[in-house]
Amino acid sequence: MSYPGGPLAGIKVLDAAGMIAAPSACALMADMGADVIKLEPPHGDLLRGLIEFPDGPDPWWELDNRGKRGIAIDLSKAEGRAATHAIAKSCDVFVTNFTKERQQRFELTPDDLRKNHVELIHTSLTGYGSTGPDQSRLAFDHTAFFSRGGVLDIMGEPGQTIPAGRAGQGDHTTSLAILSSILLALRERDLTGIGQAIEVALMQTAMWTLASDLSLALATGEIPEPRLRIETPSPLVGRFKCADDRWIMLTMAPEGRYWERFCNAIDKTEWISDPRFVSSESRAERGAELMLMCDEVFSHKDRDTWGHLFDDAQLIWGAVHSLTEVINDPQAEALEAFVDIKDFEEPLRTVAGPFHLADSDIRVRGRAPNHGEHTHDILLEVGFTEQQIHDLLESKSVS
Repeated sequence: MSYPGGPLAGIKVLDAAGMIAAPSACALMADMGADVIKLEPPHGDLLRGLIEFPDGPDPWWELDNRGKRGIAIDLSKAEGRAATHAIAKSCDVFVTNFTKERQQRFELTPDDLRKNHVELIHTSLTGYGSTGPDQSRLAFDHTAFFSRGGVLDIMGEPGQTIPAGRAGQGDHTTSLAILSSILLALRERDLTGIGQAIEVALMQTAMWTLASDLSLALATGEIPEPRLRIETPSPLVGRFKCADDRWIMLTMAPEGRYWERFCNAIDKTEWISDPRFVSSESRAERGAELMLMCDEVFSHKDRDTWGHLFDDAQLIWGAVHSLTEVINDPQAEALEAFVDIKDFEEPLRTVAGPFHLADSDIRVRGRAPNHGEHTHDILLEVGFTEQQIHDLLESKSVS
């Protein structure tokens, strides 16, 4: 039996962050039933309208701000900062990606907001952390996550142009670290009655995604490096282009357990007794030669045919899908990976959160807010009078 309104029903969040990583964590909290207030500057969030979509709502904006209410505040004005403090005092969680300097300038540091509200959980997202030589360096996920975090350098093949990170991929990965941290802090507040300050850095989240490689480097001093595709020690952990120019990925470890089945599936039973390939060690010694031999084999059948053969042999493989194939994958449908936002003339298809709780009311609860859409209502809720709201609007401290 689900709790009415979702697992975060009754939790109030002030989202004073821009672009993707921190706002997407807040969108997931809105899916969980939290009352999330999106605070934007007078000119709007940088993400708003970044993707031109003339025939409907902005898919990026809706993805990362769905289910929130919106208020527009000019933090450069003392009255705007006072209004923000009043809202934050009514909240359980405050989330920002302002640098330390901007938090100090706008009086939004943990000390500022928690001084008379120790229950508040103050959450800061940075590119590189709030200490050290790069604490003030501005960042996007392309610079702090993919580049500085080591992700791009270890991908691809040596001597080739480095691959490009995809839009928001590092951000949405980091959003899960932000969400996890906030949920842990809420749980600890249940135990102690006191909130705390949280920090999450794009660079450190990238390092966690590379933790297997980094742990090896830290323990042994050996730095894993990108390598040519044919330098894979075994084709059973390789990738191959099929007759239809689509790719297939094999990942079978320990590969010795699967070698005979693999040879049977590709109709190369003679390789089973071939002295060159009789053991994992001998196959590794001739890895490049064996990969080229497999390239020739894979070039004779299309990807789907190989997939059926490998399924029959109970091998571990994956089709390298295009995004069109991902969208139309029946397994994505079974995962309920996509969901409709129904507050438009035509429902907007978007991406669901990457987890399921069988007995929790977690769902998209509505569209993203228009700029400053709920300014009046939110200020009324935290104790401002109609006259005070009028004065704030007149002074353009809020909009």
